[in-house]
Amino acid sequence: MLFLDVQGTLLSDEDKSLIKGAKELVAQLNLRNIPYVIITNNTKNLSLLSDLKRKGLEIKENAYLDPFCLLQDFIKPSKIAAYGAKAFLQSLESLGYELDYKLPEALLIASYDNFSFADFASMIEFANSGTKIIAMHETSIYKKNDRSYPGVGSIMAMLHYATNCKYEVVGKPSKTFYEKALSLLKKQDKNASFSEVLIISDDFKGDLLRAKDLGMKTALVLSGKIKSAVNLDISKLDFVYDSVEDYLKEIL
Repeated sequence: MLFLDVQGTLLSDEDKSLIKGAKELVAQLNLRNIPYVIITNNTKNLSLLSDLKRKGLEIKENAYLDPFCLLQDFIKPSKIAAYGAKAFLQSLESLGYELDYKLPEALLIASYDNFSFADFASMIEFANSGTKIIAMHETSIYKKNDRSYPGVGSIMAMLHYATNCKYEVVGKPSKTFYEKALSLLKKQDKNASFSEVLIISDDFKGDLLRAKDLGMKTALVLSGKIKSAVNLDISKLDFVYDSVEDYLKEIL
């Protein structure tokens, strides 16, 4: 049973093309009827699943999960103050949320590489006023143009340090997200459990550490944001692969 990350694992950080072996791996999982769920912290594109299929990943039904799939469990469509890329804001509006930076019911934060200190000041003000805070995920860093940017997890650490605020996390590595992914696995195999899951990801801190705590087996791929397992706590890793192609070779 597998949880498969997307960015840096199935898709290249450089050009969003399929990483070698990704298409063939999903095909083999389907052929062998091995339960899997594609798990991603995508907060920009409501059509990512369709895009992945167009790229050649034959993802089966009930085998995809991103934070948008769970968002209404945290807050129903309402007035919100949202910070993130333009595509994130547009996606929220498409889902029925109304952007309001005066009296919002909640503050939502997603990844963005052009945050200003004025944005951070506004987040701090909302936190100090008691506004409900929702992190779309808790990724530590993300890659863009071959540079590392602070992820939502890093921003939330800053915000918590500045205000001592509490917040909820929609996507990885929240227990809620992983439990939802497990429920999708159970639709494929009713006996699915965390102890039977191997999670494959390029994000050691943002995906794999919490997964290990929940009892999953963990596999780090070096095809994304991390290029070497040196200086990582390898006791938290069951496997290290250059890419999913290496894992594919193991199961063939």
